[in-house]
Amino acid sequence: MEIAFSDDRSAGRTLHSDPIFRGYLRVIAFREKKSTHQSSLLPESDQPEFCNRSTFVRSQRNRPRDGSGSDREGGVMTRVRLRRAGMARGSIGVSLLALVFASPAQAQAQTADAEDRSDIVVTGTTATTATKTDTPILRVPQAIEIVTTEEMQDRGALNIREALKYTSGVSNASDDSRGDFNIIRGHESVLFVDGLKRNYGFVFMPRVDVNTLERVEVLIGPASVLYGSGSASGVTNMQTKRPQFEFGGSASVSYGTFDRKEGVFDVTGPLSDTVAVRFTGVLRDSDSRMDYTPNDRQLAQASIAWRPSERTDITAIGIYQHDKNPPNYNIVPLVASLYARPGERIPDSRFFGEPGINKGDKEYTALSLLATHEFSDALTFRSSNRYTWANTEQAEYYLATYFGSGPLDPFVPAGSTRVPRNLYAIDVKYNVFNTDNSLAFKFDTGPASHQILAGIDYSYFKNAYQQVFVSGIDTIDVYNPVYGTGAPPVLGATTTEVLKQTGFYLQDQVDFGEIASLVLGIRHDRYRRNETAKPRESTNTTTKRAGLTINATPTLAPYISYAESFLPIVGQNQLGQTYVPLSGKQKEIGVKWQPLRSTMLRVSLYDLKENNALRTDPDNPFLQTQTGSKKSRGVEFQANHNVQDDLSLVAAFSYGTVRLTDQDYQAEGVPQYMASLFGTKTIALTEDISMRVGGGVRYNGATTSRSGTFIVEAPSYTLVDAMAAFDYRNWTLQLNAVNLFDERYYPGCSVFGSCANGEPRTVQGTLTYRF
Repeated sequence: MEIAFSDDRSAGRTLHSDPIFRGYLRVIAFREKKSTHQSSLLPESDQPEFCNRSTFVRSQRNRPRDGSGSDREGGVMTRVRLRRAGMARGSIGVSLLALVFASPAQAQAQTADAEDRSDIVVTGTTATTATKTDTPILRVPQAIEIVTTEEMQDRGALNIREALKYTSGVSNASDDSRGDFNIIRGHESVLFVDGLKRNYGFVFMPRVDVNTLERVEVLIGPASVLYGSGSASGVTNMQTKRPQFEFGGSASVSYGTFDRKEGVFDVTGPLSDTVAVRFTGVLRDSDSRMDYTPNDRQLAQASIAWRPSERTDITAIGIYQHDKNPPNYNIVPLVASLYARPGERIPDSRFFGEPGINKGDKEYTALSLLATHEFSDALTFRSSNRYTWANTEQAEYYLATYFGSGPLDPFVPAGSTRVPRNLYAIDVKYNVFNTDNSLAFKFDTGPASHQILAGIDYSYFKNAYQQVFVSGIDTIDVYNPVYGTGAPPVLGATTTEVLKQTGFYLQDQVDFGEIASLVLGIRHDRYRRNETAKPRESTNTTTKRAGLTINATPTLAPYISYAESFLPIVGQNQLGQTYVPLSGKQKEIGVKWQPLRSTMLRVSLYDLKENNALRTDPDNPFLQTQTGSKKSRGVEFQANHNVQDDLSLVAAFSYGTVRLTDQDYQAEGVPQYMASLFGTKTIALTEDISMRVGGGVRYNGATTSRSGTFIVEAPSYTLVDAMAAFDYRNWTLQLNAVNLFDERYYPGCSVFGSCANGEPRTVQGTLTYRF
């Protein structure tokens, strides 16, 4: 096998003598002598012939020459040419059905012949989020999906919520500048960065910038065995870009709807044979979909990697981010939106706050230290650590549509066009420390191979805040607003809250060769919470996990799994009652099929139950109580196909029922049906110029809100996205349109008299230069 750079400038240059790659040749040699117990992993024809922990080869438009990509653990992720003797260029022509039932040898041969191309994008072949070890997705007995930075760029994703809009089972409604709130299987997902928790409940930190990320891994379903307290929906783990030992980078400028102007700069390269650095900068000046609401950002992320030997990798990452972005969710009365009569609909951009008071000034600083050391081929130590400082000043006047005589008459006084407003303001400082340390040990017992993972993690979360909430502080004319009448907020005394969690976890991945693989895990957590003038809260919890994957063929893997979760709920309700932790249990069966190295399909059926579920009192929007459980059942389908410089396709479908105890109808705000399809096609126009065109369709089913006999249904909607890009040597010009036909829709409506507006059509053009 020969490995060579595939761009014109370095074509034909082999890597065997390059000092940067010497350490990685050991990976190839080790693969050739691997034991038969590893044969249940993807066949050689289904893996890249060259990799060091990375899971895909980046597409040409994003790193043909710059080396600016990164893998999850700091390994080099350069685009390579995969050469096989006797292979000729041609189109993919293979019977997928034959691949399923073929013998292992036949399947490998057919797969190699089918992928009769020199450049293949291998998207999401392995993942670390599911097991905290590099495990092929085909052998993970749980649903997991991966979105790469290239896919985010193709979709025109400006944040994490938009990055996941073509992921099965994920519902994220409309944009909300307060955070990336993704609902998975009817439950809100917990956000992690580099395997460490970022959000502790509803926190007022700035949103993660997609320009700082290499990929997003979504582990669907309970994951407390490895990650401690978390939702029953699973984990959204965002993985940061890492330094590369090859110089390169990119610079881009973009302009779009809402006068959005943004510049992004990303450069990486070696300082020596053992040290590499990277810097990413973002500068944005923008308005937003709501009047008087800026969306500005300043960001700088720097990292340095030290690899003194092929077995040691230490990376330090520092980030500073400053956002000026007040809340941009737009709540509009039912009678002025969904049920508006002719001439009474309020413009979607209408602002109901106070221009001089509404604000969202957020600063975020974090330092991370990530380390991996292989004592031997059998024993590996991993450590992830991060300390975070963050300050937020936020204030907002917003509509309170429930003070009128009913949900269809929010006006006060009756007969007017004035609606009451609430005032909420908070000044909060965060200090957060996370550390996760583990040892992975590989050994054999007879016909089985084991990978034991034993670890301990600790998290410390402190927030000191002053806040004020005034209900019905004044009214505003929603059809002819006059600003400047609202009083500035007067903050209360400082309250300090401290959360501490220590977890001990143990996992065994058992590989039975070509027969099956098994994952067993158990964890014990100690959780403590202290808050000013409130009783101390203490929780000790044990969670478990088990999963079995059957290796039906080298490319087909049915699986079954069981997993648990727990999530302590911070604070008290209006009655002064504290909450007991949520606890979740999920049973899941499914099948994964990877007929080609560039193709992955999944079908999953799940049964998820979360006890002590929160529900909003139907007569009081500020009161949440815990009664009974929330049950989610459904089926999901996801298909991903990605061949570089050719065709990329993502298809998703999900059907799920989400119901609370004693209710025989769908939970509020959760659609039963969702479906989506997105694809791109690359067309070579000349030797130097290529064109990419693509588009997608997203369908969200109807959602309902109920109180007694009064029911509000937000209708289903279908949105169309589109993109076009031209690549000329080192330059790329790309145009994205989201909600291309400017469809008016309502992601959710409430029996308390309001609807949330959907996002209008947005268009953005981006010019990128790679070096």
